[in-house]
Amino acid sequence: MAITIIAVLLFTHLCVAQKLEKQIVLPDYSKKLLLEGGVNLSVSVHEELYETHRAGIGINVRASIRISPKTELGIRGEYDYRFVRNISPDTTGTAIGRALHKNFSLFAIKPNVQFNLKKKWFLGLETGVGFAISDENNRIGLGFVPEYNGKAQFGSCSGLYLGKYFTAGTNQRKLGISLNLTNFVAKGHAENTLGLKFNYSFIK
Repeated sequence: MAITIIAVLLFTHLCVAQKLEKQIVLPDYSKKLLLEGGVNLSVSVHEELYETHRAGIGINVRASIRISPKTELGIRGEYDYRFVRNISPDTTGTAIGRALHKNFSLFAIKPNVQFNLKKKWFLGLETGVGFAISDENNRIGLGFVPEYNGKAQFGSCSGLYLGKYFTAGTNQRKLGISLNLTNFVAKGHAENTLGLKFNYSFIK
C-alpha cells in the first residue's frame, strides 16, 4: 500500500513538473552566449616587478551569459607577455639571476561577473588561477621576485575593471575599452599591473 501511494505521488509530481516546464519561458537575455575578445596593454605597478619587467602585451577572450538584464556571468582566458627592462647579460651565474634579464609569459583563467551600467558603461570583477613561464626556465615562473624565493609558477589571478562600449559599424557590434587592475598572488605576495583592454564583441 505504501509503495502504491509513493508511486502515485511520484507520478503526480512528474505530471505537474512537466506541465510547469512547458509554461516556463526563458527570458531572451538568458538564451544567448556572448563572446568578446581583443588585446591587452599593461604596465607593472608594483615596485619589484616594475624594476625588472615593465611593459606587457597580450590577448584575451571572454565568454558569458546574461543572468539578468544588467548582469553577465562569464569566464575569461588571458595571455600576457611581459618584457624585461634590462637586457644586459646576467653576471650572477644563477637561473634566478638570468630570469631577471628575460621576458616571461602569464596564462590565466578567470571566472567573472560583469555589471552593465547606464550609458554603455560596465564594471567587472574576476578571480581565477594563473601560470607563469620565464623565458629562462619554465620552472622558475616569477621566482626572480625576491618574495617568491626562487619559484612561483602557479598563483591566483584577480582583476577589477571599468570600461565603456562603443558602437562600431552598422551591425551594432560593440568595441569595449576598459581600464584593468590585475594581480598575481603566490606565497602571500601580490604583483600588480594596470592596463587597457580593447575588446570586440563578436556576439553581443
